[in-house]
Amino acid sequence: MMSDLHHPTRCRPALRLLLGAALVGLSLATARADQAAAASSPSINLQSASNTDLPGSPSRVRLDQGLGVHAIKQRDGFVLLDNAVLLKTYVTAWSKQPVNYTGILTANTEMIDPPQPVQATAREKQQVDAMIAFAKAHPKLRIDVDDIALDPYVATGSYYPIDNRLFIHGAGYYFDNSPYHYTYDHPEAFRHLQCTNAAAMKTINDSIANYVHFHMAIFATVLGADATTQTLHLRVDEVQLKDSMGNVLIDQKAGG
Repeated sequence: MMSDLHHPTRCRPALRLLLGAALVGLSLATARADQAAAASSPSINLQSASNTDLPGSPSRVRLDQGLGVHAIKQRDGFVLLDNAVLLKTYVTAWSKQPVNYTGILTANTEMIDPPQPVQATAREKQQVDAMIAFAKAHPKLRIDVDDIALDPYVATGSYYPIDNRLFIHGAGYYFDNSPYHYTYDHPEAFRHLQCTNAAAMKTINDSIANYVHFHMAIFATVLGADATTQTLHLRVDEVQLKDSMGNVLIDQKAGG
C-alpha cells in the first residue's frame, strides 16, 4: 500500500520534464512562425510613413478628398487659406511659374525620412490646374488663427497690443515644413487692436486676467507671389478678434 501511494510521487518529475519539453517545443514553433511572418511582411515606420506606405491605405482617395476646386472652402466671398496644397497652388498661380505637380502634392515634413514624392495622375493634374485657375480669379483670402494672446489694455492709446510674431512685415508663415509660405505687407498697424467698447473690454480684460486666449480671422488680398522664394504676398485688410464662442469682440479694418 505504501509503495502504491508513493508511486505517483515518483512519477511527477518525469511528467514535469515531458510537459516542459512540450512547452519549449511549442514556444520554438511559435517563434519560428512569428519570424517567418515578420520576414514576409515589410516593416513600417508609422511616424515617417506616407499614405502609400501603409497597407490598404487609400492614399489617392484621401488626396482626392482634399484636392480640386470642390474642396476649397469659401466664407462670405473669401477663400479660406487653411492648408499647404492650397498655399502652394496660390503661389504657383500668382507667380506664373511652371506647375510643379509633385511639389504641390507631396507633403513636406520634419521627419528624417521624407515621404516619397507623389507622381500626379492625369486626374490630379486636372484638379491642380483647376485650382490654379480658381486661385487666379479669387485674390480675397481669409486665414483663421487660434491661440491668440493679448497683452493688457493700453489706456493712453485705447488698444490691446499683440506681442507675438503674428503681424511682422516679411515674416514667413506656412502650413508644413515646405519652402512655400505667405507674408504680410506692412501689417504693423494690426499689432495694436483698437477698442473702446466697454462690454467688449470687460470680456477681453477678464480673459487676459485668466490667461484665456482668443481666436482671430484675418482678411487679406493677394498682392502677388515670388517664384524664386516661393512666397505669397498678402495685404491685411481686416482683422476680427473673437472669443471662444466665435463672437466678434474687435473688428479692425486697415486705416481704421
